[in-house]
Amino acid sequence: MKITRRKFLKVSGLAAAVPLAGPRISLAFSGNKGSDRDILISVYQRGAADGLNIIVPYFDGRYYDLRPTLAVDPPGAPNGALDLDGSYGMHPTMTALRDIYDAGDLAVVHAAGSPHPSHSHFDAQDFMERGILEKIGAYTGWLGRYMELTSPFKADSPFRVLGMGTSVQITIRGNVAAIAMYDIDGFDLYAQEPEANAIRTALQALYPGDDLLDVSAQQTFAAVDLLAAANPLQYAPDNGAQYPETEFSRQLMQIGQMIKADVGLEVAAIDFNGWDHHDGELGILPSMLQEFSNALAAFNQDMGDRMNNITLTTTTEFGRRAYENGSVGTDHGHGGVMFAMGKNVNGGQVYVDWPGLQQQQLYEQGDLDVTTDFRLVLGELLDKRGGGTDLNYVFPDYQMPSFLGIFS
Repeated sequence: MKITRRKFLKVSGLAAAVPLAGPRISLAFSGNKGSDRDILISVYQRGAADGLNIIVPYFDGRYYDLRPTLAVDPPGAPNGALDLDGSYGMHPTMTALRDIYDAGDLAVVHAAGSPHPSHSHFDAQDFMERGILEKIGAYTGWLGRYMELTSPFKADSPFRVLGMGTSVQITIRGNVAAIAMYDIDGFDLYAQEPEANAIRTALQALYPGDDLLDVSAQQTFAAVDLLAAANPLQYAPDNGAQYPETEFSRQLMQIGQMIKADVGLEVAAIDFNGWDHHDGELGILPSMLQEFSNALAAFNQDMGDRMNNITLTTTTEFGRRAYENGSVGTDHGHGGVMFAMGKNVNGGQVYVDWPGLQQQQLYEQGDLDVTTDFRLVLGELLDKRGGGTDLNYVFPDYQMPSFLGIFS
């Protein structure tokens, strides 16, 4: 059977998304030390997380009218919200993140999101990951365009842009090549020694040129070699950090491994799926929020002083309806919640221009309104923690207003 180069690249697993053998990451960190920008990590809560129950506006009595079953009780009540500032409280399962908030390294942005009216997961995710509001113009991601304008921490590193998962997220797609990795343990050629060396030699001979296919294959070989050369011991988190035994947490930990390996990682994207709670939200959301909180807190603890050079932000395509539905869940809404975590975050604050929950204040008669455009938060991130960039290029057709002061 004749196999073309393109088909062989695909069936061999040699593409930008390649599942490396063995946990081999444990080197001293230097990374972007001395740089004027941070390693940026984008966490996407896919499915539209319920911002009103994640960060509870317990001061607004209308919240309890709209959610007689789902509402989180105010601070002081049994299983009540964790008070943040006298007006807003964090879901009671998120104690680990509240500790980071209290330490000043976590900021909350409420009533945040995209002003686009779509309630479609597909469209809203697509627009947000691209940093646009229309289906024209920029077909790359906002972090992908940012990377086009930046010089590398490490020259020619194949790991400048990393997506944790089976494919590269739209957020990081652009003219700087990105690698998708589902798991460090599986990132290698699908072959056993001694056949692996022979297969590698044959494959390298197949891709000697400089066309797009050859460059993709050569990048993959370089990535495999770079991590294999590290040859470190079994990874153990630092500072007593304990990651939950979940996929999201494991992938977040592996981003930490890549940072410590000093392989030139500059931006990373990771997804946490499953936030679309049309029914049974009371039985699902608390455990997801606990996992989310504990995973981010473990990463923060594991990275320790490295958080001086790391900033993590979270987004979700839209929030949930202000009122609960008949299935003890919430339908697609509008305004939601974003988080920013790192030692260069002006945390311990809820950044919000509260739109209100009275009927006349709700967006389209049912949703929390968006008063902070997600691009304003991400624009300030790139300007202050990304070393500065052309925000008009990264976020086309958006007139950036004054920053909120979320980042130092």
